[in-house]
Amino acid sequence: MYILKVAYDGRYSFQQQPHKQTVCDKILDVLDELNLLEERKIIYSGGRTDKGVSALGNFVVVNLKKEPILSYINHKLKDYGIWVLGFKEINKIPEVKYRHYRYILPNIGYDIKKMEEAGKILEGRHSFHNLSKRDRSKEKDPIREIYKVNIKDNKFFLEIDIIGKSFLWQMVRKIVGALDLIGRGEGDLDWLKKILNPNYKEGVPTFPAEGLILVEAKVDINYIIDRYSLKKFKEHWFERYKYYIMKFGIAKTVI
Repeated sequence: MYILKVAYDGRYSFQQQPHKQTVCDKILDVLDELNLLEERKIIYSGGRTDKGVSALGNFVVVNLKKEPILSYINHKLKDYGIWVLGFKEINKIPEVKYRHYRYILPNIGYDIKKMEEAGKILEGRHSFHNLSKRDRSKEKDPIREIYKVNIKDNKFFLEIDIIGKSFLWQMVRKIVGALDLIGRGEGDLDWLKKILNPNYKEGVPTFPAEGLILVEAKVDINYIIDRYSLKKFKEHWFERYKYYIMKFGIAKTVI
């Protein structure tokens, strides 16, 4: 088995689907084309993400015939906005120590101190039934543990870092929805405590997937990093950075 450290830009959802237009499907297509696959299957992965969500440190576990050459793989994947940044041969499925998500929230004059106080309330073990998409099957336990919520002010936007062992569907995006309400004064800390009460039900806004990135699905693996692929990956994102800074400046001028 091999574990592959993968990054992508959010244009596809992650998990395999019948339409085959997903991150996992594109990776399997390329590995198959390069005659690397023992079987066309993702054995395990670091985190399932919706369309619009980017990733820097996700991973997949696959059975390969031989050690991959990442520059060959990335030459074929890059046009899909997907990169394999590292790999390692493994004997067993690794345990995910934590998952680190970051949401980029435009700063519209929030009360950041109140948002930070709300973050402290969210830390720990709670029922996130109101802060996740409804599980109509009622098979998933809504109890989850948040290790850390950190909010950093970068003047024009906030970086909201949320770290935990595991997350429910849309949980991070609904947490951001709750923090937004508190930061704008439309919700308070007592309201947030009520939202976490397992006997209370109330809908909370789900913020757009495009603001979310899976920074890391942390495993105790020393990946073999392909320096050339990493260099090309950084060059690609620097070009995107310049483009969006330019568009940001135009929007700011118009406003």
